[in-house]
Amino acid sequence: MTPNHDLFRNLFAIANETLATYDYLPDSSASYPFAFIGENSSEPTLNNENFGTIRQTVHIYGTRVQRAELDAHCQTLERASERIKGFEYNLLKTGTDKQVLPDNTDVQPLIHIVLDFSFTYIKKERWRRV
Repeated sequence: MTPNHDLFRNLFAIANETLATYDYLPDSSASYPFAFIGENSSEPTLNNENFGTIRQTVHIYGTRVQRAELDAHCQTLERASERIKGFEYNLLKTGTDKQVLPDNTDVQPLIHIVLDFSFTYIKKERWRRV
């Protein structure tokens, strides 16, 4: 498993506890609010794939009247992300950038929140019995 996938699986599970969560942008039949676990990137340390930094973007969509609910979902996700342990990597959250954007792509006005999470990672060691 790559560090990107490790973080993706953790954030997907956290978001899915309180929101309908997708790994793709759903069509117009999806009900609001929902989360979409989107883009990610990684920067392994030069000459060493066992540690580095990763970023994962989470998009949260809702209607204009759901602003307070969306903010609560963001806060829950941000707090829970600080406790992520990782499956094959130790993950340490280093920051979150948040943008709140108006979105007029639907018939009703939407709010699109973009959370860009930053983490450092270190591959977990596997102990061998001798």
